[in-house]
Amino acid sequence: MKSLFFSIVFVLVGFLGFSQEAIIQDSEVFKKSVVDGNISLTLPTEITNDDVQKYSKYYTSFFNTSFNEKSHQVTFSMVNNDPKSRRVIIRFLSANGIQFARIGSNTLPLSDFYDTYLK
Repeated sequence: MKSLFFSIVFVLVGFLGFSQEAIIQDSEVFKKSVVDGNISLTLPTEITNDDVQKYSKYYTSFFNTSFNEKSHQVTFSMVNNDPKSRRVIIRFLSANGIQFARIGSNTLPLSDFYDTYLK
């Protein structure tokens, strides 16, 4: 029983330790950027410009990206700024290994992040 418990704890700690999150500093500024169609968020330091370019090329019918390597901030310029197109941002983030979004002190799974901020 102890080994099962420790195995479960080990897996959970490992999962949380390797999960990456996108960061949004200010929820009000972010909400305005969603309305404007120029959505910015900060990616983990492990993600490079090559990663952003590699994955964003599949979604050019939905958005264009620009990436600041110094600040790790990515900006999505939406082609059509509607909820369906913004959902593709979640696919882009998932492709980059991001599983959570941190807004201020709150951390949300990407599905909740979409429902709360991008829908």
